[in-house]
Amino acid sequence: MKRSNIVFSTSSILFFSSVLFTACGNKTDGNPSTLDTTLYELAQEEGPGHDDPRTLPAVNVDFGGKHYVTTVSISPSDSLPMVKDSYDDPYKDNEAKVKVTVDGAVLIDKVWGKVDFLSAVGSDVDLKNQIFCGIAFDKISNNGIVFRAQLAAPGDVEGGTSFYVIYPLDGSTPVIERDNNRETEALPAD
Repeated sequence: MKRSNIVFSTSSILFFSSVLFTACGNKTDGNPSTLDTTLYELAQEEGPGHDDPRTLPAVNVDFGGKHYVTTVSISPSDSLPMVKDSYDDPYKDNEAKVKVTVDGAVLIDKVWGKVDFLSAVGSDVDLKNQIFCGIAFDKISNNGIVFRAQLAAPGDVEGGTSFYVIYPLDGSTPVIERDNNRETEALPAD
């Protein structure tokens, strides 16, 4: 029994020694490390700051016996006035193209920007250095086709001012309401 313990102990020592030497690498006698110490320049952004263009996935909804498809594309605009970011650098504002089709026919085709929300903002919000972050489909109900939109300072992913954009089901002029609760459930039920 003692012999098997000794064999086990000797084999354990050999095993752990090989792991230790492998893990620590081959140390050389004073040769410099082979660690790559190459320095790389940081990326330099050219021109004003901006959000990346993005297209949200199309949303297909069947409601009231009709098939609705919503598409939204959001991109920085070269024609809108710029704002200042938190570093006081210029930053491009965004615009969003919203399209809704019903049974294949275009119902809504509009480009949205910050200016569309001015009447719903309120006097407690300073829009000078806020951008239009975007707009996204929320739901279709008897109240209409509901989108959510947000204005915020560049880079502010949790703050800003939220809105409901509610199109009547016939696609006529939408109602824009400020969402003071910032909750989807805050919208009145059908």
